Amino acid sequence: MKLNLLLCLFLGFVSCKKGSSPTPSSPTSKISIEDVSKEEGSSNTTIFAFKVKLDRASSSAVSLSYSIIDGSAKAGSDFQTGSGSNTVTFSPNQTEQTISVTVIADDIKEADETFTVKLSNATNATFEKSGATGTIVNDDTRVAFTNAGFDAPTSYGGYTLAWADEFNGTSLNTTFWLHQNGDGCPNLCGWGNNELEYYTDRPENLFFQDGKLIIEAKKEAFPVGGKQYTSSKILTAGKKTFKFGRIDIRAILPKGKGIWPALWLLPQANVFGGWPRSGEIDLMELVGHEANKAYGTLHFGPGPGSTQISRGYTLPGGATFNDEFHVFSLEWKQDQIKWFVDGNLFSTVNKADVGSAVYPFNEEFYFIFNLAVGGNWPGNPDATTVFPQWMVVDYIRVYQ
Repeated sequence: MKLNLLLCLFLGFVSCKKGSSPTPSSPTSKISIEDVSKEEGSSNTTIFAFKVKLDRASSSAVSLSYSIIDGSAKAGSDFQTGSGSNTVTFSPNQTEQTISVTVIADDIKEADETFTVKLSNATNATFEKSGATGTIVNDDTRVAFTNAGFDAPTSYGGYTLAWADEFNGTSLNTTFWLHQNGDGCPNLCGWGNNELEYYTDRPENLFFQDGKLIIEAKKEAFPVGGKQYTSSKILTAGKKTFKFGRIDIRAILPKGKGIWPALWLLPQANVFGGWPRSGEIDLMELVGHEANKAYGTLHFGPGPGSTQISRGYTLPGGATFNDEFHVFSLEWKQDQIKWFVDGNLFSTVNKADVGSAVYPFNEEFYFIFNLAVGGNWPGNPDATTVFPQWMVVDYIRVYQ
């Protein structure tokens, strides 16, 4: 009898009473929930149906609670949490139920967003997988911005409009601009900044909306040109060059760690030799972790590195350059350059300020617009950086 009792206990029988036949216990059902990934859609009719399953039928009713937890997608703006009790019940022998979440649609282009469905408080079952991710896949094309912000005058005393691009078309004006595609600057400039983007002329990276030029920096699902990020870089080299004048560029800038937009100029002829000897004029640069501060900089010197004079302008009141449009300006004269933000002068450099170095800024220069990702100055993106990011340019105007 002792042998039978030990065998009974070893086999896990529920009833091991003297004289009774061993009765096996019923295995406990295990609960799991499946992830869901769907496009957002164009109306509030997209339902994310999360399948909740038991791995085997139960002779008893199984119940559980669930909660919907914000991620990058937020309740009330990206999805509806519904009302009533957040419980799921399986009748005896039922093995599948559904938790439904309604997505709130819009027409605004944004990154894919996620939220979590979390299961808890199971009765008559245990959890095998107690959480699922809902991924709202962006299927929109519009970038969210308004025309709010500072706007420049359309005339200045003593100046005449020499050239402008208002970006009112649907494609880049190739009379003025060309793309520089590829891995950063080395193909053209002879130096690099350890940036992470691959520049393209794809409509995914440069497009037009509401009379604005938009450059988009994207994080790619699969590498492009060996790079995880793509963006665009355009320039007027060989097409539109200038020496002196008043330059106004109206733009909304991106933000985030590792984001680096720039509006700048390089010499057409390299009269004094390769970079930095023939100079570089940075009309505007911003590093995305300082979204409230724009820089104006000159690069010059004998090389191989540059000597630079750089000064910044910080927006008051906690505002950032991502909030609305601002106007970045140069007043460029013989032997002098001044920088402005929204008409506010924040830096002046005279020829005497470069000391004994060659002053290379009285020559023809061309324009460059680009949106870099990573690099020596801004560092790399981190977990807080949201993609995509956009630089939105309303116009460029040159008065002479």
